[in-house]
Amino acid sequence: MKFKYLLFEIKYNVAIITFNREYKLNAINGRMFDEIYEALDEVTNNTEIRAAIITGKGRAFSTGGDFNQASEGMAGDVDEVENGGKMQSGEIEIDVSQKRLVMKMQKTPKPLIAAINGLALGGGLNIALNCDLIYASDAAELGTFFMKRAIIPEMSSTYILPRIIGIHKAKELIFFGDRFSSQKALELGLINGVFPKDKFMESVLKIAEKLANGPTFSIGLAKLAINSTLEQKTIEALDKEAESLFKAFDSEDFTEGLLAFFEKREPKFQGR
Repeated sequence: MKFKYLLFEIKYNVAIITFNREYKLNAINGRMFDEIYEALDEVTNNTEIRAAIITGKGRAFSTGGDFNQASEGMAGDVDEVENGGKMQSGEIEIDVSQKRLVMKMQKTPKPLIAAINGLALGGGLNIALNCDLIYASDAAELGTFFMKRAIIPEMSSTYILPRIIGIHKAKELIFFGDRFSSQKALELGLINGVFPKDKFMESVLKIAEKLANGPTFSIGLAKLAINSTLEQKTIEALDKEAESLFKAFDSEDFTEGLLAFFEKREPKFQGR
């Protein structure tokens, strides 16, 4: 398969989906959300594929949403807009893309492994949280990051994160938004393991191969059974996050966070 913002290959019955916006630290725009969805369609329908890895090219897994889009109303594909293409319908378009990707990840009947090779911030971390297993390089750094820009965590992370690490730790990570090491993530129970940077993808691929050589039909049934009990709460979280996010977009603090991002300075929030 050919994509604009992803690399897609198959090794040993394992699909490797690689975020390929290295020049943007794999920040995610609207089209990229849709391409990930399409890649997962291929994972689901291709009988050769029995497990999948999601990772990033370069020094980042993904630094989350592309903030350059915020100046365009979070339009779907800024690159296409700049090249004379048609702008998509702003925040609502992104919201729909995120929601359907979350549900796609949870309902893909094959195991998905997040391989956090470097920075995983905001929406990048949330994509990892929606995978079935998460491994990180010893050089990786993670963070919810949203409050650094006065916005609300999304992709059902307000539901998933507290279930993984507990309510108070989840609030701590969300409220402060600071980066933390992969080793700290392992101690929190947020990820399944840490591997040396120089052997990272080799190590994750071995795990994926082990899954691919297992009873993947039954693994898929177990995954869907587990996730089916989470589905309604996930949908509720997605809806509440979207409602809160649109309110945050209207706040003075969001505008300040955005200006600080473009001016490369620390924001001065006023709490309104």
